[in-house]
Amino acid sequence: MSTDLSTPVLLRRIAQLEATVGRLSEDLGTLRSAVSKQGLQLPRSRGVRARVAHARSPAADNQHAQATGGLAGATARGEAARVQWVKDGLVVPGEQLAQAWGLTRQALAPAADRGEILAVKVGNRLYYPQAFLGMDREAVAAICRALGDLGASEKLMFWLREHGALAGKSVAAALEAGTALAKVERLAAAWARERGASRVAAAA
Repeated sequence: MSTDLSTPVLLRRIAQLEATVGRLSEDLGTLRSAVSKQGLQLPRSRGVRARVAHARSPAADNQHAQATGGLAGATARGEAARVQWVKDGLVVPGEQLAQAWGLTRQALAPAADRGEILAVKVGNRLYYPQAFLGMDREAVAAICRALGDLGASEKLMFWLREHGALAGKSVAAALEAGTALAKVERLAAAWARERGASRVAAAA
């Protein structure tokens, strides 16, 4: 292959992808922990745990990216993480969410395009956070808009993570317990700023 791996632009792109894969690996560990707390049975995957542990070291992650095909390997690992979200029940098909909200499935994709809902593409299908099923559609839209243009994995992590600012609760649990929507919106905006700054730093 004649691609010049010393090209600065290509090197920056590889660094960005490696940083993203590292965050995905760390996020997957958090997501699996969230599933465990819900009492669901997780598949025993030594490979997943190995990838999470491997990603904790930048040098090891760099070696791993090279060993698994660089850009193609990073893309494949990102898709594998999304498939795991489906298997773990963290995201649900559009039909399920549409039924819960009294909508048609076709109405969900335009809402995602407008930034009013989070959609995760796995294969050629769109999936939505399971947490949305018991939530008010307007509340979901307000929070999703506050998250701005973050990537799907970063937005999903916001919805599933237990936040200290929400008394150690997830977004859905905090709202159900009576937390003001405005407080969650402010937290979402702060999360977006923090994650956005991390992406800029990784690209520098």
